[in-house]
Amino acid sequence: MKTTLKLSGFLLCLALAVACAAPPAPPTPVAEVSTAMPTVEPSPTARPASSPTPATRPLRLWVAESDAALATIRALVADYTASSGVAIDLVAKVPDTLRMSVGGVGLTGDPPPTMIWADQEALAGLLADGQLQPVPAVGDPLPGLLTDATANGTLWGVPLTAQGELLLLYNRTIAATPPTTSDELITRSRAGGAGLVMAWDEPRWLLPWLYGFGGAPTGGPDGGVTLDTPEMRSALGLLRELAVASPAVVQSYRGGQRWFGTGEVAFAVDGDWALPEYRTLTETLDLGVAPLPVIPATGRRAVSLIGGNFLLFPRDLGGADLGRAAAFAAFLAAPEAQLRLARELGRLPASQHALGDSAVRANPALAAAAALASGAPGLPPTKVARCALFGMKVWLPNLLKGTLNQAETATAMQQEADACVTR
Repeated sequence: MKTTLKLSGFLLCLALAVACAAPPAPPTPVAEVSTAMPTVEPSPTARPASSPTPATRPLRLWVAESDAALATIRALVADYTASSGVAIDLVAKVPDTLRMSVGGVGLTGDPPPTMIWADQEALAGLLADGQLQPVPAVGDPLPGLLTDATANGTLWGVPLTAQGELLLLYNRTIAATPPTTSDELITRSRAGGAGLVMAWDEPRWLLPWLYGFGGAPTGGPDGGVTLDTPEMRSALGLLRELAVASPAVVQSYRGGQRWFGTGEVAFAVDGDWALPEYRTLTETLDLGVAPLPVIPATGRRAVSLIGGNFLLFPRDLGGADLGRAAAFAAFLAAPEAQLRLARELGRLPASQHALGDSAVRANPALAAAAALASGAPGLPPTKVARCALFGMKVWLPNLLKGTLNQAETATAMQQEADACVTR
């Protein structure tokens, strides 16, 4: 459950970790870094073109992943070592304390990492700390993942896997087919008390409707916060209409999960990361998975942010180790490794080409996520983006409680985010 809450609330975690809100302070702007990046083309077979002379010392790969994922990554690293002669020591790290571990290397005397395998939350935090250097452009990553890892025109992480998309879940015992439009979702979730649950007051669950109305949390000529807009007001209105169908007794995200998982509610909007938990709640849940619906007013589909895991290069990495790390990055981005990660981790590959693999299409949850992955937006690891999230998080509950209307909520969000940016 800890992993689920971390992933399902990652937008808030990012905003609190590196943005401006109380209690954390805003991130320190990252110093200008050259945007020149070496381009490393992956081998079609995901193998190095030649076997280099074994390194005099192993590379150190810090991996902030779950225990279940570590086994796959260890095996992949072992295969790379066997084929390339480059030894890599894998060091497991707790995701929640990775940023602190990197910052404390000089104090503890532990050997620093050569590479770091972590999610976009860690990327944003380490970038704000000035701990990273640009990475090579390899493979054919999803556009949203590139956005997740790009700031000031510079790529700070090599995309490895994709996850974190919100999906429409439905209980086939109650609803044989999923709603295809937001209007249908409202009607059917209210009919007969069928119900709809999601994390109503979390920015991550608001953003798909904002994108569906053609808006975005940041943008415009100056790349600033764009929350006080007609698109946001429309998205807030739709979210409030949807929330009417939520059972009054459901007071939390976890509560909604339990109600849907035990068959008390017909529909849920939740992340791909949560699916294993639903399947463990009861043996009788007939779970259906579909993309988020289309918004009739715009003809656009509500689309979720996409996140993922990335290979990061610490700021002090250089010399021969930098070249070996770049070669390992190319190996991970190549088709063979991408498909292996997708199959064994049950995630989407970061590679656009690999989305069409049979293992992805055969998994209903992955297939639903893959259908929209190429167009799924990412969130840049910047202060402006994190401040936008913070403004949304602070004022969204007021809309749901009815203490502010849509226009007032959008204005309050904008003002809060603008104040965050200037602090």
